[in-house]
Amino acid sequence: MYNLKLLKKSLIEEPTVELLELFDKVSEEAAKEKLAVPPINKMLYYWTRKPLIVGRAVALASTLDNIEDVKNLLHLGRDKRAYTYTPDVNIYKKKLSRDPSEIKVLDPFGGGGNLIFESKRLELNCTSADYNPLAYLIQKAVLEHPAKYGEKLAEDFEKYANQVIEMTKKDIGQFYNKNDLVYFWNWCIKCPHCEQRIPLTNQMWITNTSKKKIGVRFHVTKDKNFTTELVENMTAEEGKQYTQKGGKAICISCKNTVDYKTMTNDIATRKDREMIIKIILEGKTKRYSIISEQDKKLFHNAKKFLDVNVKQYDDQDLIPRENINQDPRNPLKNYGINQWSEFYSERQLLIFANLIKNIRIICDGINNIQNSKSISLLLSFVVCKHLNNNSFGSLWHTTRESVENAMALRQPRIVFNSAEVNPFQKIRGGLLNTVDNILNGLKFTSNFKNHSNCILKSVVVSSVSKYDLIITDPPYGDDVQYGEFSEFFYIWIYPILKDHFPELPDRVSLDEDFCVSTGRFGDKKLASEFFEKGLKKSFVSLNEKLKDDGILVVFFAHSTTEAWNIFLESIRMGKFQVRSSYSIHTENTSNVIARGKTSFMSSIIVVCRKLTEQKTAYFEDIIPQTEDNVKEMIDKITPEKLLTIPITDLLIMVYGKVLET
Repeated sequence: MYNLKLLKKSLIEEPTVELLELFDKVSEEAAKEKLAVPPINKMLYYWTRKPLIVGRAVALASTLDNIEDVKNLLHLGRDKRAYTYTPDVNIYKKKLSRDPSEIKVLDPFGGGGNLIFESKRLELNCTSADYNPLAYLIQKAVLEHPAKYGEKLAEDFEKYANQVIEMTKKDIGQFYNKNDLVYFWNWCIKCPHCEQRIPLTNQMWITNTSKKKIGVRFHVTKDKNFTTELVENMTAEEGKQYTQKGGKAICISCKNTVDYKTMTNDIATRKDREMIIKIILEGKTKRYSIISEQDKKLFHNAKKFLDVNVKQYDDQDLIPRENINQDPRNPLKNYGINQWSEFYSERQLLIFANLIKNIRIICDGINNIQNSKSISLLLSFVVCKHLNNNSFGSLWHTTRESVENAMALRQPRIVFNSAEVNPFQKIRGGLLNTVDNILNGLKFTSNFKNHSNCILKSVVVSSVSKYDLIITDPPYGDDVQYGEFSEFFYIWIYPILKDHFPELPDRVSLDEDFCVSTGRFGDKKLASEFFEKGLKKSFVSLNEKLKDDGILVVFFAHSTTEAWNIFLESIRMGKFQVRSSYSIHTENTSNVIARGKTSFMSSIIVVCRKLTEQKTAYFEDIIPQTEDNVKEMIDKITPEKLLTIPITDLLIMVYGKVLET
């Protein structure tokens, strides 16, 4: 066993009832923040973004020793969400009794930059790193460039983004009707029993709100095709009907079932899709309409235009032809999609190819090298966000009447009834709204009076530097295959950015991207072993990077005992001692991702110090000592207070005492 000679003790190391109650309030605010969505989250999608209030609470509790000081700087319980209020750094400096820039903070798994963002606002000396180049680029746009260039960056971005959109509209705007907003597509298969053409859909609703109940009916024709009828005031019973559900299809003619393998083989070989409905803007009113022959002709013309120009696009590296790293949980290859470019229709490919072409033209015309670098990065995000909202994975939300992005389920998937956005209309998923999202994120990050820089590392952090505080959120086993899924965006924007950011790899490297990726290894056991080795190695590295009197704060969220055993063994191998632990609930219970999955409902914050001295201890001594420590903690809580503490939080408190001992 080890013993640690503690230097200054911070508030977060002592899990008092008062601090536990404060973290409960932080959890409430975090759940609300998830619904409010901070502007930086909308700049570009990234997985596992922690609420900003959580990063602020951890940074304050790790550097201060008075709970009232922490409460005052959190800004909880105000009219607006807490993240909109910038903490008063002058007050923080007085309570800290030292300059914040003297405290070096590191997040080696920086992701989208959310966790360290509030440490940066407190003017701590921040370093953020991530092995994933997409995460590195997001951090550049969120943590570094706005601090360097201020509000002028937002102005320049808006100007150049509008120029790119106008150029692209001039190139290919003729393939869209001026007033069209969204087109609804269905994948179609041929019934193996009667050869009827079947449009695949999991419901008949087009919109299902309190004011509108509009759906579709499919009518069989003599030539084994179908026609589509738009139905006003559709009943709930008819709206819930489907032609595909649970991996099986039902023929609209003979009513026989079509199994998953037959269905996917048909899609992969015939690639049959039908545009059936569209939304039209008439004045300020949106109207649903059946697709016309002219609509089909415009799409056909776009397809012909791509066929004529595809060699030129390929020669200019405007359409990526990289193969997809397939995963058994997301078998796109079953649908004949082996390259990322095959996840889009011909008209969608035209949009992306011309956006990339025009971004290059605009950035080549910017004389200032640094400005050109920042603008190219932000304009590449416009491409990424539109990719996410205009693909075979973009679905229509019938109760919100809006397009949902392809990453709504955390990885790109085929949806049988997808939505195609008119990129030149000001609607969710369109280019103009995308620019607004990025612009709002830039303004949010640029408008702080107290704004310090953040050192970013694209791959690894040198162990020469020693840090006072490490706050990090490492990968959670088989939660997300970051490397594989990041390529959904990365392979499109690399051709834009490679000359501006020479440090970028041409593909997302998987060598040290540790997660449980069965697709990468072809075997679940090998994938699990790779993750376990990677996590343990990272904790050894964290020990090297932390000062002897430093604090490590780690987030972890998983529902399996196996994952927790790996996590705790990693702490032991890294030679850390657990000082305290807390639960943070960050998800709204209605969240489609969180529902029924405890690994997403809450995170556990584990606070550690380095072990600097090795000693021997025996279990027969440790067990009674653990019992005494738990009893001592419980005795400090009044019976009235004890009854108000959520059982999960109480278990975490007890668990923390066990780990501490």
